[in-house]
Amino acid sequence: MRLIALASGKGGVGRTTMAANLGIALSGLGKSTIIVDASLTTPDLALLFKLEKSVYTINDALAGEISFSEVLYTGPKGVRIAPAAVSLDQIRGAHPEYLAGLLRTVPEETDFIIIDAPSGLRRETIAALRAAREVLLVTVPDMVSVSDCMKTRLIAEFLGLSPIGMALNRVRKEEFEIDSKEIETILNVSVLAEIPEDEGVNRALNRGVPLMVTEPKSPAAKAIRDLARKLIKTKSKEPKT
Repeated sequence: MRLIALASGKGGVGRTTMAANLGIALSGLGKSTIIVDASLTTPDLALLFKLEKSVYTINDALAGEISFSEVLYTGPKGVRIAPAAVSLDQIRGAHPEYLAGLLRTVPEETDFIIIDAPSGLRRETIAALRAAREVLLVTVPDMVSVSDCMKTRLIAEFLGLSPIGMALNRVRKEEFEIDSKEIETILNVSVLAEIPEDEGVNRALNRGVPLMVTEPKSPAAKAIRDLARKLIKTKSKEPKT
């Protein structure tokens, strides 16, 4: 079982959208996949799957009230989602540091757990990275995002996680963008995928349905599916001890 945290230095780079669609892509390729929203104070994953009114969320499991299996909801292509609570009242009482132990209860026949790690260097970010065995960096091709992504890479490595690669999102191939090769040099991480800027992403977000469902043949959906295939082919990078 592979536990991969999708991590970015800053918000607004499309990390949650990437996690949702990557999870669907992996499931569609025959891999048993769970997507976990580890952003407990600013959750968005539930909105992408219309689960904002879920009876149980991962917050309840992290509060010790129910088991992890009870917070799983089945989505497109059979992917399972562990949403975080959208209501402010439900945020209290959850302990992010329990996430690693919670995920150890997942049956080993699960192929992938995709963890949507919150941006920044918050307590819940560290908890999400500690729960993972691998990290996939997500950024957009501008200097601020890349600079913040560097901080996340350093924190991940401090925790013993070597990034398996990077997904470069919202690529427009404009002259002002930082070239992928330059980003690889700055971060010392290989670019596994370049996801093009795609109007279909915003259309999907506004419908509350993932891109893989609304426009599975769109350029961004194809690029994410290719990323899923690469992850399936690559070997797991276990944390350094």
